[in-house]
Amino acid sequence: ADETATMADYILPDHTGLESWGSQRASAGGDRVALSSFQPVVVPVFDTRSTADVFLAAIQGMGGAIAEQIPYQDEVAFIKSRLEKLVGEEGFYAAPESNTLWARWLQVGGWWEKERDLLPPDVKQARSVLSKTAAQVPEAEFSGAGEAYPFYLVAYPSPNLGDGRAANNPWLQETPDPTTTVMWNSWIELNPETALELGVRDDDVVRVISPVGEVRAVVYVYPAIRPDTVAIPIGQGHTALGRYAKNRGCNPLQLLDIQSNAAGDLAFAATRVKIVPTGETYQLARMEDRVGVYGDRYGELYR
Repeated sequence: ADETATMADYILPDHTGLESWGSQRASAGGDRVALSSFQPVVVPVFDTRSTADVFLAAIQGMGGAIAEQIPYQDEVAFIKSRLEKLVGEEGFYAAPESNTLWARWLQVGGWWEKERDLLPPDVKQARSVLSKTAAQVPEAEFSGAGEAYPFYLVAYPSPNLGDGRAANNPWLQETPDPTTTVMWNSWIELNPETALELGVRDDDVVRVISPVGEVRAVVYVYPAIRPDTVAIPIGQGHTALGRYAKNRGCNPLQLLDIQSNAAGDLAFAATRVKIVPTGETYQLARMEDRVGVYGDRYGELYR
C-alpha cells in the first residue's frame, strides 16, 4: 500500500492495464471519430476488481430508479452498449450486428471513421488575431527570495521510476539511471563551481531547504547543470509502499510551494532553495567510474 492507501478507510484495488477491459475516444481535436479498444491479456494475478465493476455492483445493490437507468451487470456489458450506435456505420469496417462489431472492434483495436480528404487549414483568422495581439509573457515568479534561497530547484520525473508509483519494484530500483548510473537512491545535481563554493563533493550529504520544506540529499557533481540551479529526481522518498521503496532517498515534492503558472497548472519550477552542508557522507551505488572523467580541475570533487 502506498501513502494514500495508508490514509484510506477502504482500499479497492483495481486491475492493472494488462488485466483490464476498456475503451477510449481519441482526442476531439482529430479529423475523425476514433474509438480504441483494450482487453485483458492475462487473468488478474491478485484479488482485484475493475473500478467500473465496483460502481456498477453498487448501483445494482441500491436498486430502484437508478438501477433501472443503469442496468449493466459489468464493465463489458457497458462497453458493448456504448458500441451499439456504431452498428451499420461505415467506418474502417462496417458490422451488420453487435456481435460482429464487438469481434472486429477487439480484433483491430478499435473503430474509426473513414479517411477524410485533407484540406489546407484556413489561417486567415489566426493571422488576424496574431497581427492585433502582442505576445504577453508574464514575469517569472518564485517562492523564496533570491538572497535567502539562491538556487532554482528543478524536480524532474525519474527516467526509471517516473513519479514513484513503481518504486516498490526492485528490478527498477537496481536499474542504473541513464545519466548518472545511480541506483537505489536519489541525489541532488550540483554544478562543479557551485560544489566548490559550498565546499562539498560527490557523496556528501546536504540539507536542501525551501520556504515550505526540507529534505536531505546526496551530492552528485554534474557539469551539465547551471551553477544557479540544482536538480533532484522524483520517485524516491516514500514513507510506505513496501520494503523496497520505504525510507529510500528523498522526495523533492516536499520542497515545492503550491503555485500556478500562466496556464493555471501547478508550477514545478517556481521554487528556490538553499543548500546547507551537513559534514556527513553517504556513498551512492552507481556503475560510473568518475576518476579522470572531467579533467584535473574538478578532480577533487569526485570520490
